[in-house]
Formats: sequence, structure tokens, C-alpha cells
Amino acid sequence: MKPITQAILFVSNVFISLAVIILPPRLFGVDILTSGLFGVFILVISQQIMHFFSGTNQDDSAKFRLEKLEDMALVLRGDLERTRREVLKTNTSGTEKNNELVSELKILQTLLGQVMKRESELNTETETQGGLSPHEAEASHSKQIEHSDEIFEDRDEITHKPEISENSSTANDTTQDDDPDEIIVTSENPNAVIDQASEEADTQRDTQQQQMTAQAANRPTRAKGKKAPIRIIKREDQLLSVIRSSLSENRVDLYLQPIVALPARKAVHFECFSRVRDEEGRIVLPRQYMKIAESRGLIGTIDNLLLFRLIQLVRRLGRRRPNMKFFCNLSAFSMADEEFFPQFVDFMASNEEFTSRLVFEISQDDFVKIDDDMKERLKTLVRKGFAFSMDQFVNFDENLTELEHFNFQFIKADARDLTAFAAADDLSEMKAQMRLKGIQLVASRVENEDMIVRMLDEDIEYAQGYLFAEPENANDLSHEL
Repeated sequence: MKPITQAILFVSNVFISLAVIILPPRLFGVDILTSGLFGVFILVISQQIMHFFSGTNQDDSAKFRLEKLEDMALVLRGDLERTRREVLKTNTSGTEKNNELVSELKILQTLLGQVMKRESELNTETETQGGLSPHEAEASHSKQIEHSDEIFEDRDEITHKPEISENSSTANDTTQDDDPDEIIVTSENPNAVIDQASEEADTQRDTQQQQMTAQAANRPTRAKGKKAPIRIIKREDQLLSVIRSSLSENRVDLYLQPIVALPARKAVHFECFSRVRDEEGRIVLPRQYMKIAESRGLIGTIDNLLLFRLIQLVRRLGRRRPNMKFFCNLSAFSMADEEFFPQFVDFMASNEEFTSRLVFEISQDDFVKIDDDMKERLKTLVRKGFAFSMDQFVNFDENLTELEHFNFQFIKADARDLTAFAAADDLSEMKAQMRLKGIQLVASRVENEDMIVRMLDEDIEYAQGYLFAEPENANDLSHEL
């Protein structure tokens, strides 16, 4: 009860008591002492009643305020719990991101250490070779020229080497550098090199002018909408020098070649390749540097850089094209790298976001040769949900049950081998067995329309090859990704 109300009631009680004391003696002849006592009694009783109701109202008000405080406490407790959960979630997310960053830094540290180690070894080799006698140097150079006969062999892309002699190679190139040990072409496909001999002279002059301009500006010769020229290096020492400088200066690029769905020929997946750029932006293909990089222990570093660039691409892609997968080769050299491969497996196992994107490709020959320890590491990736593809599939008697256990979802076989197998055996039966194991067949190295007709006759769903597209820089494929 409010103080003003209490004052008004008190004054009213006093007036009522005075009226009881004064009026009865005068009107009814009641004794003044009796009426006074009665008036005081009324005043006391009215005050007690007023205090009683006042206390009741105060109790009700206190109870209301208490309930209101309890409600506020519940609301604040809920807010506090939500805040605690958000802080915990933020800390967990931050910890995961920190762990992810640490894992990537470990990979980069390993790559950097490998590059520095290889660079030191190459420096030592260069100094040693500098002390060769003229006779030894001539013998070494002859060996390097002989090595150039194998530049068209590529474990990932080409199995049929075109018959091109050293003289005819020079004649069949779009342009030829001043150095007789180097050739510049414009196509990755060896079968297309012969066609370049018929190009017009003005095209040759334009290409030469682009190279001269790029050399003067010390930048790549790649113009917008045009492919970078391809440099074929015949001398082993020059090739080794280009690889060394490219690794040191981070000139290893990610290239993608589409895997198309038949018969629509729409790109549904991509296979990843590494391309090395020289200091002028010209491309050095794997078919040139593969063997020398393997012999000098550099191929693991190149493969590892390719994997790291692919991870960056997948993260940029985000949730777009959710069904698109990227096939990345795991060579025997990468899997045998005791320094890098365990870190790579741990990194992938802790980043399950890549399971729907990455398909690790292993050749049939490499898979047969890997030991039990390496298979156990691969099973770690399988348990996390990563898929595999078997490349260079030539033994059609492969145990598909074992491939199913390792989550092989794709098998890639040369279109020529598939045609030969279909003629000699029942390809449809093998495909039916593959479907039961959840494995899809991809015809690789498709280079002409006749192959497409044969693949459609055999009801093969996927194909890949130069007929559809040459590998292209990932940065130039934004319209497809």
C-alpha cells in the first residue's frame, strides 16, 4: 500500500474515533468516559485492520517481485548457457582450425625441407660435373641426347610414342629455339606435333615474336585465351636445371583434364596433372622430366606440391558442383616417402571435408607392388571415406573383391586395351561384376571419333583423352568449376 493511501486512511480513522468520542454523549447522553474508551478502541481496531491489509499487499507485492526476479534469473541462465555453448563451439572450431593449419604447415615444412635438400644435392652434383674432363663431358652430353629419345613417354598420359626422328622433330615443330637442343611446340599431344609442320610462316613469326617479347619482359608467354608454349628440352643438364629452379621458385602448376560422361561428352570429373614452368613461362611436360625427377628423388616433391595445390582448389570450390571429383595420382615414390606420406595420411584423415571431392589414383602395377604397411595406411584413408581409382588397368583378371575392400570406385583402362579385351572376351560380364562392386569404368586416352564409336558400342559411361581436351591450367577453368 502506498504511503499517501496509508496517511489518508489514518486521518479517516482519527476523525471516526473523534466522532465516536464526541457525538454519543451529546446526542444520546452516553458517559463521556465510555464514549472515549469506545472511540480509542475503534481507532486501534481500524489501525490494526489497515496494517493487516497493508502487510498483505506488501506480501503480494514481494511475492510478485520475487517471481519476476526468478523469471529474469531463468532468462539470464538460458542466455549464459547459450553463451557458454557458443564460446565452447568457437574454441573447438578454433582448435580444429589451428590443428588444420598446423597440419598444412607441417606439409609445407616437409616440402620446403625436401626442396632445400634436393637443391643442396644438385648444387653438389653441379660442382662435381663442373670438374669433368672434356672427354667425360662429351660422353655425358651424348648420354643426355640419347635420353631425349624417351621424352614422349608419359606414365600418366601417353603410351604410344610417335615415330619422330631428331631431324623430323625439328621440322615438325611450330617454332625452334636458337638452341638446337631445345624445341618449342604448341600442343601436348604427341600425335599433333606432326600436324604442326603445315602451319603458315606468319604463325611461326607471331610465336617467335611472343617469345622475344616475353623474354624481354621476363614473364610468361601466355596471352589471354592462348595456351603457353611447350618447351622440349633434349639435354639432361638443362632439364635438371629447369626442374631445380622451378621447384625453388614455386613454378609447379595444377592442370586439369576433364573426364566426360558419354554420350553427352559433358565434363563431370577432372584428373589432375603437374606442369613445370621455366623462367619464361614455357611448359615442361611430365613425359620429359618424369624419369630424371624420379632418378634424382624430385618426383615426390612435385607430386606433393600438386596435392597441396589441389587441396587449395577444392577449398575455393566450396559447395559448388558437389558431385564433381578430382582424380589425383599417388605415385609409388610418394607412397614410399617415409617423411611425407604418413603426414599426408594424418592430414587427410583429419580433414574429412575432402572425402567427397578427392579420388586418389594408383596404377595397377604400383598397387600390386605396395607392401602391407603401405596398404594399412591406405586403409586409414578408406576408413575415413576416401575413394580410389585404379589407373593403367591392363590385367583384366584383377581381384575386384580386394579393390572393393580398398574402396576403388573407378577403373581407368586404355581405350585400345578395352577394344582388344572386348574382341577377345566378354566386356559386358566384367562391367556387370564391377557394378556389383560399386566400380565404374573409364576409357582413357581416347584420341579419335572411331574410339568413341567403339566405347558407345560397349556401353562405357565415362571417357577421357585428347579428343575432348588437353590438360588446362586450373586457373583458366573457372567457367567449368
